[in-house]
Amino acid sequence: MNSFLNNLLSVCGIEYLIIDESFKILEMSLGLNHFGNILNEFKPGQDVRVVFPELEGLEDVFDAIRQGKQEKFELKGIMRSQDTVSPFYIDICITNNIPEDHSSNRLIIVIEDATERMVLEQSLFQGANEANLLLRNLKASKQYIDQIVTSMADALLVTTLSGEIKKINYAAQILLQYNEIELIGQPITKFIKEVNKYPLIIADIESTHVSQNQDINPLVQELETVCYTKSGKTIPVAFSSSIVKTEIEHFQGYVYILRDMTERKQAELAKQEFLAMISHEVRTPISSVIGMANLLLYTELTDEQKDFVEIIYNSGDSLLKIINDFLDFSKIQSGNLELEKEPFVLQNCIHEALYMLGPTAKEKGLKLTFLDSPKLSTTIVGDITRLRQVLINLINNAIKFTETGSIEVSVITRKNSDINHSSAANTDQIQFSVKDTGIGIPRDRMERLFKAFSQVDSSITRQYGGTGLGLAICKQLCELMGGRIWVESELSVGSTFYFTIAASVISEESGVESQELFLLSPPKSIPVSFSLPPDSHKLRILLTEDNQVNQKIALKQLQSLGYSADVAGNGKEALQLLKTIPYDLILMDYQMPVLDGLETTREIYRWPESSFVSGRRPVVIAMTANAMKEDQQMCLDAGMDDYLSKPVIKEKLAAALERWGGAILKAKETAATEQAVSTTDVDSVNLPIDWERLHQLSENNLEFELELLKIFVEDIQPRLEVIKIAIADHDFEQLALQTHQIKGASANIGVTTMYLAAEKLEQLAINQERRGATNLISELEEFVKRIQEFLIKTLNS
Repeated sequence: MNSFLNNLLSVCGIEYLIIDESFKILEMSLGLNHFGNILNEFKPGQDVRVVFPELEGLEDVFDAIRQGKQEKFELKGIMRSQDTVSPFYIDICITNNIPEDHSSNRLIIVIEDATERMVLEQSLFQGANEANLLLRNLKASKQYIDQIVTSMADALLVTTLSGEIKKINYAAQILLQYNEIELIGQPITKFIKEVNKYPLIIADIESTHVSQNQDINPLVQELETVCYTKSGKTIPVAFSSSIVKTEIEHFQGYVYILRDMTERKQAELAKQEFLAMISHEVRTPISSVIGMANLLLYTELTDEQKDFVEIIYNSGDSLLKIINDFLDFSKIQSGNLELEKEPFVLQNCIHEALYMLGPTAKEKGLKLTFLDSPKLSTTIVGDITRLRQVLINLINNAIKFTETGSIEVSVITRKNSDINHSSAANTDQIQFSVKDTGIGIPRDRMERLFKAFSQVDSSITRQYGGTGLGLAICKQLCELMGGRIWVESELSVGSTFYFTIAASVISEESGVESQELFLLSPPKSIPVSFSLPPDSHKLRILLTEDNQVNQKIALKQLQSLGYSADVAGNGKEALQLLKTIPYDLILMDYQMPVLDGLETTREIYRWPESSFVSGRRPVVIAMTANAMKEDQQMCLDAGMDDYLSKPVIKEKLAAALERWGGAILKAKETAATEQAVSTTDVDSVNLPIDWERLHQLSENNLEFELELLKIFVEDIQPRLEVIKIAIADHDFEQLALQTHQIKGASANIGVTTMYLAAEKLEQLAINQERRGATNLISELEEFVKRIQEFLIKTLNS
């Protein structure tokens, strides 16, 4: 081969061999030895098939090339080294196409290093295989996720960061009654109420969540709202939402999972109706048992008979407590238990609990002690009933499981700065403890304590009784009040139950010195006798009750309190009696045939004052076995002035009659006196006016006094109408404003009784209560009416 061609091939990294017809090497390039496995393996005269075994068997190919039947033959990617770390590949090309050599018995074999190309091809092939595998996995993953999303019973919507819907599942189409084309690209706010505020909630959660775990997107807890369907229906839904964040903006947004709450809401409503029915149907006969036993205790009995009656009374009371436990637990579980927010004296709440359980402790010979403290906040804002319920339950348990020794109650308060966990703003943490010297609790069974329907030992139920709900209710009540409950105990030594609540504290100096109150002889809950109220026979009472047993109990209680009453079997009978008899007060049952207590009261409230025989609307007090709070509110909303829960305890009935009866009798006496007094002499008229103050204000100018009273009446009358509307609309702010104006005007001209009534009404507005508002408005209307009548008679005389 000439030198030019040899140099050209060398520059290109190509080596060559020239062989004769017997495959002997005639000529070779200098760099050919680099392709051999052994140094100087390639030599002239050597058979090329020895150094290149790959050519063995290709003799026919060589002959074809020599004869011109085939131009060339190539072998690509021949491996020359088995080392996987440093592989070595060559390409071989056989040809006789040499321009200066026309001899047909010589062939040239060109060898080229193909290692780089082969490694690259293998890498590309492997990468293609891996990409193909990844693509298959991605397709399978997408199919997997799509099948999950499609099979979801809950609706799923995915939106962009700006809130446009970009993906939905089939359940969302069913829920919203739109197809996919109609939903994609639409703002989600068009279909879900107030959903635009939830990204802000997510952002708030995310800001605190990032520092804890940056790999997990925060999920907003289930929230309730409504969605709007294509047909115009409004459907209650609960949904959770989360933000989706990726490096690609196109794949960022929010995920919403919606659940149709229609069936759940219907189930909750059915449950509430069932509980209300159970409350009434079960509590009514129990109330009869307790009521009759209560009445028997006031009769002459032998000691043995008295023991029997007390067993009946206590057993009925225990059964009533069990029913109340179930009702409380059910309300808490369904989220329908609402806590009151009223100021009360903390020590009074504790003392009430201790007084109630004092006799039980005394019977067992136990010392019940409250360790008071001068640092204890005296007045807090919270739910006194639920706090007392927790205390009574814990103290009652301590007495039940303690045979000898003592029970000790103590309280401490901590400021917000002393509390490690978060708490509501402007509240203190109040910690209570109830320590006993009882049987104690095994350490391995403490976890059962606060679980529903659970006891430390099954034998506990047989020996001590109970539903296993008491501590579970206490736990949930404490959590609702912003605290928690726990226990420390040692077997056969005793237990200490701790619980906390978060409450706003009304700042004031306590002035209470550290002391111990030993409550071994508190007043008993069942009094021996009652003193009859003066002039109780003057109060006309109508008892509206369909149950004959309850009628007898109520009439007997009223008789023992010095009252008498007529009876109506339902609301329709009560309305007929009201048209002919001037009743002052109605004891109204909640559930009755023909016309129930609520509708009867609404009808009474619709009647004008002049339609009543007495000239004034009677006071209506509800008496019902329904224990649900919403039932109590329904009574007040219907216009009832007060509420007594069955079984009606004699003391509570007496207190209600005394509270309302005194005001009624006073108003009747005032009206009778005024009717008998001449209206010609201003000074002798018994109006609700401080005449001496009015005379001083007018400097004894009668004309000026009459003008002031006229202006006063003209100002008050429209305010009273506004007050009625405000009460109907639960507008306590407007009620407070108008009553404050009436109070100020009444004080200025000396209408003292109106000032007192307006002050009471204003306080009800401040406390956002309606009980008693109807009676107070009637008083104000009566005062204005009397002043107006006086003005008409005086000016016309």
